Amino acid sequence: MKVLVTGYPGTGKSSVARELKKRGHNAYDTEGMRGYMHAQDIDTGEKIPIPTPVPRGWFDKVGNYNWDIPRIANLLASHEDVFLCSLADNQQILYDVFDFIFLLTLDDVELENRLRSRMTTNYGKNSGELSDIMTFHRRFEQSLLNLGAIEIKANRGIIEVTDEILSFTDR
Repeated sequence: MKVLVTGYPGTGKSSVARELKKRGHNAYDTEGMRGYMHAQDIDTGEKIPIPTPVPRGWFDKVGNYNWDIPRIANLLASHEDVFLCSLADNQQILYDVFDFIFLLTLDDVELENRLRSRMTTNYGKNSGELSDIMTFHRRFEQSLLNLGAIEIKANRGIIEVTDEILSFTDR
């Protein structure tokens, strides 16, 4: 069984991955794995560095944050059951590989609060980054829901969120 847990920054993907690992599942937060993600120039397709902080509109106009598709495909193939907890601009390339796609969602107030108080990363705290996330997350969420992703309200404790995901997968 192949499972994608996705959502915008701050919704809890990394926390879900950690909780799933604690419970003995093969779970990966690819955003924290060296070589599994990279920025790619929208026009040329070449790998480029991500500026810090990311200026407003950068991901929309300059670069995409993409999976390294061969590495992700190998990771998925290396386990019978695997949870990928990630967000990538090119993730739709592999949607047909997943048995389940879960979308972690938060209302605007909770999302902004989480981004401003993040401890593990600074992404989303900068005003340009925060503004982009708040501008684009609803469009992303609606597109996933239209494709049949299962919405998981992430405004609860991580144990409850993970329990709900596992209730769908029967694992």
